[in-house]
Amino acid sequence: MRDSQAHLAPQHFRTEVSAIGTILALWILALAWTTPLSAEDTACCDPLGPFSTAETSARHPATCETIGAWIDRAPDGPERINLTISGVLSYVGRDDALAYLVMCPKDGVQILCIAYQTNGMQVGDEVVFGGGYSRAGPDGIVLDPCLAYPE
Repeated sequence: MRDSQAHLAPQHFRTEVSAIGTILALWILALAWTTPLSAEDTACCDPLGPFSTAETSARHPATCETIGAWIDRAPDGPERINLTISGVLSYVGRDDALAYLVMCPKDGVQILCIAYQTNGMQVGDEVVFGGGYSRAGPDGIVLDPCLAYPE
């Protein structure tokens, strides 16, 4: 009996450590989520929208379904702004130096993400783009530089 109890002790310890780690991670996430936006962020962008100041990500990404409502409400100014959007890849390509990832169907607003790597992403993958926003015609957005990662 004594040997079986000794065998269970390390597993029980791992469970407690795992629970403490989970609680700590949730606490840190809660602190980050409730951190007030800086004056620069609120001056730039609607806090409920997909735009943010340069080098940051929006707390509320757009989707292919909602970007049409946001495209004409993009902040206008000399500073670089970022757009964060989630959706399904409709095109993946590359040349000798860059990767070109497109999100959203052709019959709506399409987003081109210019990145350095495709990171193995393929057409049909659900991803998030975040990057420097610029408008490319009535139904196009270019994010350059852009980070793309699986959702």
